Amino acid sequence: MQKYARAAGIDKVMSPHRIRHSSITEALNLTNGDVRKVQKLSRHSNLNTLMIYDDNRQNLQGEVTEMLDDLF
Repeated sequence: MQKYARAAGIDKVMSPHRIRHSSITEALNLTNGDVRKVQKLSRHSNLNTLMIYDDNRQNLQGEVTEMLDDLF
């Protein structure tokens, strides 16, 4: 897998989970965050699991942290 990643110009260590995570995140981007559509693709039975991907995609925690940093 690493050989193909390097050939594609990807320097990160690749794994099936990382590829799955990236695919789900990109599907969320392309569907404007439609978690119901992407749930079918990802086969996550629990929507809350998929919401973790969406929260990371939107960087919600980072946005709030930035807002708090701006206060000081």
